[in-house]
Amino acid sequence: MINLPRCKYPSAADISNHGFQPLPETLPHIDLHGAQKYRSNRVKPVIINSFTSKQILELSRIIANSFAAKEPMNRHLQPPVNIPKSLIQSKHTDPLGSHSFGPWTKENMFYWFIRLMVLSDPTSPSGDIRVNKELLNLSLAILNANGQIIGGAYNVPLSHEDDSPPLRDDPFLHAIQPFIQPPLSLILAQEHSALEALYRRYPAFEKAHRHGKVGCHFLVARSDSLPVVDTFELVAASAERFLDLNYQFLVISATNEWTGAACEALRGVRVHYAPYRTEKRVAESENAKANEVHSPDGFLSDKDSGSMFYLIKLR
Repeated sequence: MINLPRCKYPSAADISNHGFQPLPETLPHIDLHGAQKYRSNRVKPVIINSFTSKQILELSRIIANSFAAKEPMNRHLQPPVNIPKSLIQSKHTDPLGSHSFGPWTKENMFYWFIRLMVLSDPTSPSGDIRVNKELLNLSLAILNANGQIIGGAYNVPLSHEDDSPPLRDDPFLHAIQPFIQPPLSLILAQEHSALEALYRRYPAFEKAHRHGKVGCHFLVARSDSLPVVDTFELVAASAERFLDLNYQFLVISATNEWTGAACEALRGVRVHYAPYRTEKRVAESENAKANEVHSPDGFLSDKDSGSMFYLIKLR
């Protein structure tokens, strides 16, 4: 087991390398054999479909805390100053339990983003919120020798852009949207552009997506108890899980270079690059209003990098 090779993304000044990347005539297949040297024999991810509600929420906390501290956009952005009054006496109830919002921190906001918009369906009515069972069947976690969760990956089928119902009228959803919207807008716009290009270039990809055979490696993170060198196992094992369930392609929005390196170790193809620091997308902190998301300089990240959209051919 060795560390992943370093992966370098374009900078904000590398304008010619922004946007669409050169695509090969024929997509290479995933190379699990070649990636074996980067894999860990010290940890073995488990599928989370038998986890208790407490374990699922614990994994969500680990991912949220990691993203708030390490993911380039979430690390840089700051939430509005004041907690909305509608949250103070509110509780959210779903099949995972009934809880108040908790502290007004970006770690907690990202946790609620996961719980409200990833683990469950944000369009379902308040009295009948449905947990995403496909996510539970595709997602993985790593536990230590004492059974404590130390890292995990949330995986989902790639959704379709359709006439889905609007989000429910929910004070928790209203509260988190300003914070999660700026990075989410960049990622979703990139995904839309990338998918359109892939449909034109590879008809087999469009057909697979239409038939629900394209997966998305959505969130992968670790606690400080899981060494970085062992974390690649979550990415490789996620690809294997999609393979086991007969998915044909896997897409990943890699917002940092480590995730990009993991994709490239599996022979992922670069499709589209969206830089963080070519335009200011939020208010500057010194001029921000109390209800505005902000950052010290108005950019989404202080890192001169961006998000790279990858495609991995599984079959």
